[in-house]
Amino acid sequence: MDSSADIASTISTFVDEVNSGKIEAALARFTHDVTIVEDLAPYRWQGQDAGSEWLTAMAANAERLEVTAVVMDLGMAQRIEVEGATGYAIFDGTVLLKTADQTLRESGLLTIALELHSDQWLISAMTWTGQRATNE
Repeated sequence: MDSSADIASTISTFVDEVNSGKIEAALARFTHDVTIVEDLAPYRWQGQDAGSEWLTAMAANAERLEVTAVVMDLGMAQRIEVEGATGYAIFDGTVLLKTADQTLRESGLLTIALELHSDQWLISAMTWTGQRATNE
């Protein structure tokens, strides 16, 4: 079993699920006590409902900005570490926010801590760190 490849696959699949609106599948990738730190208020979510609260905050932010689509393009892994049943990964990422008349681009880093549960990597912490979105 290649744990680094499994972690990369888990993160890529999670991003694809969020991008394609497969919300239940994406939420199933979080541990029950996940912590999420993101660049929109209230900036931090933790616990069993953190994933759904984070996605609700993202949807409210998109509505406020009149964004019709939010898509993350996951870049290359900068680092993946595995120590027993825990993992850590940093990926380059680009978020595109599309409105009726413009596309905003935000580049940054997606940092994720994972735990191995029954041979499945689950996200226990996730942070997005990036620049403010600018016109493309």
